Amino acid sequence: MPFTTDKPALYFETTGTGTALLFIPPPGMGHLTFRYQQKLQKTCKIITFDIRGDCRSERGDQPISMEVLVEDVKRILDINKIEKAIICGYSNGGSIAQAFVSDYPERTLGLILIGGYYEVSSFLLKKEYQIGIWIAKQNWMKILALGLSKNHFRHQDAGNEMYHEIMNTDSGSLADQYRIGMQQINKQYLDQLSCPLLLIYGQRDYYIHDYQHLYKSKVNDVEIVYIEKAKHQVPTKYYNECNAVIMNWMFNKSLI
Repeated sequence: MPFTTDKPALYFETTGTGTALLFIPPPGMGHLTFRYQQKLQKTCKIITFDIRGDCRSERGDQPISMEVLVEDVKRILDINKIEKAIICGYSNGGSIAQAFVSDYPERTLGLILIGGYYEVSSFLLKKEYQIGIWIAKQNWMKILALGLSKNHFRHQDAGNEMYHEIMNTDSGSLADQYRIGMQQINKQYLDQLSCPLLLIYGQRDYYIHDYQHLYKSKVNDVEIVYIEKAKHQVPTKYYNECNAVIMNWMFNKSLI
């Protein structure tokens, strides 16, 4: 199994050839979040990984911060010998993606946010993070793993596989990720974004929609797409639509 050679060892998977497309998952969920995006490997080099402390990746002794998580993304690119990639973050993974693009614009071809936001400011989103922190601190990983796997996958086998992966997640690392995500503010970097931006929202993911307005006013090259009937779980429950949107956008932006 592929792991980074330096510590902590991070688990990653690389498939396909072509333009590199790196996916960053939400807390605890790991590489299986993007199991259906592997379908894009006929056109792109697909890279998925487990954030430190999640699933198969080691936590390490270093305190977790956004800076550390950004450097981990760079480590994944470096070990794959990739100079530039399209960076795609889902949910809280989008916060890491935006921070990476801000720190390493020279390593970025484009930015994709699925259910993304520049800060945790809405009431319901804050509550989700606070509940995640509380569950992690209680070490109720079975409840979290069951909820995330059931909510994200229609097929029982896929849900069961994710459940077992999440059960390997370190609860302390998980609480740290939720805390860091809740504190992260990326909006001050939006007008500096020089690469194209794609925002993908579920049509019924209502409390995330308002974030689009600042992206539209601050980013020069932004495209916004709604996935009909979808809530937040776009890459897992509406993967055909999600993949088609990503492919069309990359083609239109001459990224493939």
